[in-house]
Amino acid sequence: MKRAQRLNHFRSDLENTEKEQRAKFTAAQARVDDALARLTELKRYRDEYLQGFGRRAAGGMDAIALRDYHAFVARLGEAIQQQQQIVLRTEHEREFERQRWNEAATRCKAVGSVVERWQAEDDLGLSRAEQRETDEWARLATSRAQIEG
Repeated sequence: MKRAQRLNHFRSDLENTEKEQRAKFTAAQARVDDALARLTELKRYRDEYLQGFGRRAAGGMDAIALRDYHAFVARLGEAIQQQQQIVLRTEHEREFERQRWNEAATRCKAVGSVVERWQAEDDLGLSRAEQRETDEWARLATSRAQIEG
């Protein structure tokens, strides 16, 4: 087995690793997108709730309802802060997976370049061997032709 063929098996393993890392990055990106969508939804809900306060207050609110309203808005604020932390965490995870994918792709590309170079060298060596063989046959044919006549 030629060296390019041996290294090509290794390249196949690296390509599989690179595909796995790409899939992990894609999954991490999906988690970021989900976390951002949840954060957006929480903020939208809080904003709608705050806008509705004016209507509720105009209709009259007792102290208990006002206290409950403020407590609910505070819980929404806490949920938003927690979701912002989740977004940050998922973004860090995504960047980690992006880096791992880039590293795997770089290794795969480097080994692929070596395989191609070695294959070209092997092909050149084969071509030269074939040319030597053709030259030898031509020399022998010329020698026979001279001997025969």
